[in-house]
Amino acid sequence: MVALLFVAAIIAYTDRQVLSLLVDPVRADLGLSDGDLALLMGPAFALVYGVAGVPLGFAVDRLSRTRLLCAGIAVWAAGTIACGLAPDFASLFAARLVVGLGEAVLSPAAISLIADHFPAQRRSTAVGVYFTGIAIGIGGGILIGGLAIELVRGGLFAGTPVAAMAEWRLVMLALGLPSLAFGLLFLAVPEPPRQGEVAADGPQVSLPRFVIGMAALFLAAATASLVDNAVGAWAPSLLIRQFGMDEVAVGRQLGLGLMLGYGGGMLAGGWLADCCARRFGAAGKPALCLVAMLATMPAALALDGGSAAAVLWAVPVYFALSAVVTAAGLSAIVDAAPAASRGAVTAISFFLNVAIGAGVGPGLVVWVDAALPGGLGPALSASVIGCYALAALALAAHLVQERRHG
Repeated sequence: MVALLFVAAIIAYTDRQVLSLLVDPVRADLGLSDGDLALLMGPAFALVYGVAGVPLGFAVDRLSRTRLLCAGIAVWAAGTIACGLAPDFASLFAARLVVGLGEAVLSPAAISLIADHFPAQRRSTAVGVYFTGIAIGIGGGILIGGLAIELVRGGLFAGTPVAAMAEWRLVMLALGLPSLAFGLLFLAVPEPPRQGEVAADGPQVSLPRFVIGMAALFLAAATASLVDNAVGAWAPSLLIRQFGMDEVAVGRQLGLGLMLGYGGGMLAGGWLADCCARRFGAAGKPALCLVAMLATMPAALALDGGSAAAVLWAVPVYFALSAVVTAAGLSAIVDAAPAASRGAVTAISFFLNVAIGAGVGPGLVVWVDAALPGGLGPALSASVIGCYALAALALAAHLVQERRHG
């Protein structure tokens, strides 16, 4: 089950992230601006993801999670195919909405399934494996997208009715079509019994009270998503525009680095979170989250390193550290969540992650770039450092308050 969820996460984030590699061809083909592309990479996806995510999270707590996953994968695969067929900005925007609708069910269902399969003392490692799929998908969206470009250029669709379509459109089709079949595999996954007990690390509380009490950790996870989306959306363009790298080279080098850095960070973050929880109790995971936030700062400065080599080094290192923030923060939320509302809690967290992260992250870099001289490099560094500094202050205040209350 975890293996299938791992692959589903790779597919989902590949379909979501590949647009960042296709920025310049899409802009040229449809006559778009960077602002238009920021809308497509951010709000176009985040809008429906946020609106649909919370009710789908409640559905996860009540309906068959495996069937919901099957349906969600079919929807986002259809949206990816529609992106490749979109004739203009409005159609592409609508197709991105469909992708967001399908993907909104994935993480609430996945976390709920994992929580019912694993005891609390091993849950963070299992969650970390699932999030490693997300991490690989973020890097894979670039790496797999680069490979898809090579396949398309090599004649993947030669002799078919779509062979004359623009290259970026064929890449979307090459990714979307296999996803349709993959979702059917979840129909063979047995639905585990739901755990009825309260979460091991805390008493049963109402959902609104829980969210308010854990606001700093929700903010930490959302901030990680914001800066991850910002860096993931514009790092390829930084390498292409400022350093003249080819899209395929960016796909191979940056994509591989992201997969290793972000994937390794997620695995390490889940394992470290379990270790910190056993050593320091309930404060262990939030404390790890705070330390990882502070550690991202040097890597963020290196995003403005002035060379392609510096950027290709800095991006994976940054993502490895940010992955620890995500794994530790979200596993702390899941551990403390009311057992009967884990799907809803995960949906709320991912709503904030996407509404703040995907919704604001790509556009934030455009806004900061307009205010700072020097191009995308300084804008990326300033965005990461500023956002993580604010989130670290909030999390530090949360830890101090929790310590005072014992």
